[in-house]
Amino acid sequence: MNIKRRFIAGAKCPKCEAADRIVMLSTQTDEWIECIECGYSENRPTHVDAPEEPATPDEVGVIQFKPRQTK
Repeated sequence: MNIKRRFIAGAKCPKCEAADRIVMLSTQTDEWIECIECGYSENRPTHVDAPEEPATPDEVGVIQFKPRQTK
């Protein structure tokens, strides 16, 4: 399995609040983010899983992640 990694500049971890420590990981079927400082991770919502809209519309177009469920 080939995992592509990209750091997200300026991102802050929602758990430990460390700046510039978030990496986006993706495979052909899945995308998620992880904090390299504390290990926090979230799945990227898919169109099938997340038909709900955020409480406040996002004017900037930022992708909102959901906490990742470990298997």
